[in-house]
Amino acid sequence: MFGLGIRYLMGWAMAAADGAGKQRAEWPPHPDRVFMALAAAWFETGRDSGEGKVLEWLEEQGPPKLATSLEKTLRRVVSHYVPVNDSGMAKPKTIEDKLKSQKDVLKGLKEVGLSLLPEFRARQPRSFPVAIPRDPVVHLVWEQPLLETHRHALESLCGKVTSIGHSASLVQMWVTDEPPTSNLVPVSGTAEYRLRIFGPGRLAYLEGRCNRDRCIAYGDLEEACKNAKGKLKATLKQRLDEEFPEGKPASLRPEPGLWQGYSSRRTELETEVPGSVFDPRLVVLSFVSGKRLPLPATLKVTQALRGAVLKACPEPIPEWVSGHDERGRPSRDPHVAFLPLPFVGREHADGRLMGVALAVPRSISPEETARVLVPWLYDDQGFPRRIRLFDGEWLECAVELETREKPPYNLDAETWNGPAVRWGSVTPVVLDRHFDGPTKWEQAAETVKASCERIGLPRPVEVLLHPVSLFQGVPRSNEFPWMSRKQDGGRMHHAHALIVFRKPVQGPVIIGAGRFRGYGLCRPLYQGGDGNG
Repeated sequence: MFGLGIRYLMGWAMAAADGAGKQRAEWPPHPDRVFMALAAAWFETGRDSGEGKVLEWLEEQGPPKLATSLEKTLRRVVSHYVPVNDSGMAKPKTIEDKLKSQKDVLKGLKEVGLSLLPEFRARQPRSFPVAIPRDPVVHLVWEQPLLETHRHALESLCGKVTSIGHSASLVQMWVTDEPPTSNLVPVSGTAEYRLRIFGPGRLAYLEGRCNRDRCIAYGDLEEACKNAKGKLKATLKQRLDEEFPEGKPASLRPEPGLWQGYSSRRTELETEVPGSVFDPRLVVLSFVSGKRLPLPATLKVTQALRGAVLKACPEPIPEWVSGHDERGRPSRDPHVAFLPLPFVGREHADGRLMGVALAVPRSISPEETARVLVPWLYDDQGFPRRIRLFDGEWLECAVELETREKPPYNLDAETWNGPAVRWGSVTPVVLDRHFDGPTKWEQAAETVKASCERIGLPRPVEVLLHPVSLFQGVPRSNEFPWMSRKQDGGRMHHAHALIVFRKPVQGPVIIGAGRFRGYGLCRPLYQGGDGNG
């Protein structure tokens, strides 16, 4: 194992995550940005062959893990009016002519040379987005060992890096064999963070994009041509046209590298604990605009969320997303469930919706999940996309992917996943049929037990149905709109439930006929009130 340590000497990092927009600060630093800083140091210090080889070796090592502070403060972005780069100066033979005119002496002096001074230059608006992390030290970590043949070259290269991002973002870099424990790891599928990484061929790409050698050669030849006279000038002019037939070569900004998902959460599933058909790695989205919505609005919200996913989904829409096969019939395989995430089970809980979530079936590979959902969740700069939810009537709000290191309790996927023995409903469980007679509640409880088995869980030892939830802030079951049967439009009954298993089970636990639309969502109930207080 080895790592590259980075200390931001000013305590802050100045780097724009949105390119020329310069309205969003980047933190943590993307691995590709660090690699570009190393490459720039190599380009500007003689291109030592050993350092070039270690950069090419680093390209082959795969995306690094990160040990970094995720807590940060973003400085408010404002426009600063700064002097532009050096302007041209009048030729010496015109200086006397400029100064002979007494009508506008200041203008003449500016044209002669005063325009080179900052106070006389034109000013243009510029923005400098800054992130202030709680800890200004970052480590890029690789599990494989550093080859001793590369150690000296990499240490030398790190010593040459003075800044990452903006030139004012001063850093110190070093190589370590004992980096701290990583808290951001590369993952497949959807993830909390999207960072730019480097890969094989990145150094050659940067070298070609910079085009430094040809730009310098053109500038030297052009300057020599301007200062030459007679036949020498004609010879140099001909050489300039032959070597650079398309004129001055361009030196372009590098395009972003590859994108890689990173997660700060537990990525390995609990294998020893039985779980449902749904993946516990919920895709959590928090509300960022719109009016406050109560928990009984679940059906409208999840319907709008499903519509937003289907609208953005690549064609043909996968069965695990739509819930229908190629012929339009209901799918027999598990498909994505759309869930409400309310403020419940805590002190002062009022049941308002704080966010929504997608529960993807375990059978769907992370690569397939990423193919479908990542373009919908992230914009071109790798930032969470603001997603509009609209039902054409009264519902209009926006959500975006939850990426905070410590999200609110009810927006944390682990809050809903357990494992636990006892589970209580947050939205009522919809019964698949109506029961009559003195044993109707016992019969209904048996159908709830069967619903648990239907999603891959063991059969509960006990199910209690009640109109009131055990979680503070959850409305009574009769305050939730009824669901209707598709066959005849009849009303489907629902109730809150307490479910007890013989052994702990892993969530998410979403049961009943309304499980794909947000009903039947349960949460762990822990002895001592951790789950309901």
